[in-house]
Amino acid sequence: MDIIIAGAGTVGYSLAQTLSFKHNVIVIDKDINKLNKLDEDIDILVIYGDIENPKTYQTLNLDNIDLFIAVTDSDEANLLSTLIVEDVVEVKRKIIRLKNDGFLKSHILEKLSINYAVFPDITTANKVKALFTFPKANNVKIFHQSKQKLISIRVQYDADMLYKVKELVNENISIVGIERDKKFFIPSSDTNIQKGDLVYFFGSIESIEQISNKLDEKMPISIKKIVIFGANTLAQKIAKVLLDKKLDIKMVEKDIEYCKKASEVLEGKVTIINSSYEDHRLFEEEGLKNADMIIAAGNNDEKNIVKCIEAKEYGVQKVVAVNNDKAYYDLMHKMGVIVVRGSKAGAHYAILEKISSSSIVTQRHFCGGRGVLFMRKVYPNSELIDKSIKNIKIENIIVLLIREDKVYNVSYVGDLKQGDILVTFGTFEQKEEIEQWIYTL
Repeated sequence: MDIIIAGAGTVGYSLAQTLSFKHNVIVIDKDINKLNKLDEDIDILVIYGDIENPKTYQTLNLDNIDLFIAVTDSDEANLLSTLIVEDVVEVKRKIIRLKNDGFLKSHILEKLSINYAVFPDITTANKVKALFTFPKANNVKIFHQSKQKLISIRVQYDADMLYKVKELVNENISIVGIERDKKFFIPSSDTNIQKGDLVYFFGSIESIEQISNKLDEKMPISIKKIVIFGANTLAQKIAKVLLDKKLDIKMVEKDIEYCKKASEVLEGKVTIINSSYEDHRLFEEEGLKNADMIIAAGNNDEKNIVKCIEAKEYGVQKVVAVNNDKAYYDLMHKMGVIVVRGSKAGAHYAILEKISSSSIVTQRHFCGGRGVLFMRKVYPNSELIDKSIKNIKIENIIVLLIREDKVYNVSYVGDLKQGDILVTFGTFEQKEEIEQWIYTL
């Protein structure tokens, strides 16, 4: 495909990195430093220019493109660019990133012929909400293409009992990774599950929930008292999606304006604490140490991590940090902090999933970035239909096939059918090998 990405920030960079593997990508931005970094790191065409100026697109000498993706930090610029580009170049599909969810209820997107709009704050808020659907989960990853989820469970039971991997798997569930003694590996069917293991399950949430009761006797089966550090727009959306859970929610924020806005948006249904100090006194004086769960959703990744560490020191079992910087993932994972990707990282994955093409492969990292997952769906008219699966010469990986909501070992199925989803799990060190294999099926 021929793709134009408007915006070379965090989201634009990560999209260009993923899409350039098999597509012709052009990135436009007026920040020359961002473009230089892209040009150095990735084999794409970069254009210096204003995405709101028609002349920028006229210099491309293109008659048509397959996909236009607008992902700058400005809703106005993103919306306007989708209108301007179409006046110069014929665009088959347009995808846009927006912060203001008010556009969900308007007809503007339809009038601008925008195929998909991604609202990253809502996506992130729903990821946090998923943790309440399954309280024993250490983390939950959801996928646009499939109902199956990737869920990690910490093995916490007092009896000296052991299961083998093959005793816990079936057509609805697979074990696709284990962290043991801070090391990650892909298990075999004969691998023993041990106390203290962090086990990664892939499959239906109902099946995983049943198994979790066998493996975890300590994590609470319900969460009632919540503390959210931050009252910014994202924190407000997180609190809003949790209101139907009938929780006792407190929000802590230093900025009085954020507090006022949060009180208005949440209609007084959440206790908002305007605190001028940010040290340990909050946990004692405001009773935050009694929370079942702490969610750090401020604008600063480092401060979010600190708040989670403080909460763990006070005995809070479940701590969640919203984070955009991948460099912190492994560190937080090792400290027992649940990481929910922030709006920028979430926008990248949401847009890839909205493209919905057999030539686009969804890629996710898990276990602090030490595990990798690749997912490729067979869409209508795909060249993969009725094609046999190419030989896999990579050792110690797991390849599954989802067909009609059931999970199969890929060696037990025949040729690929429309609607099939291939899912591959491996270690970070195997990333390039797996990527090469799944893109060239």
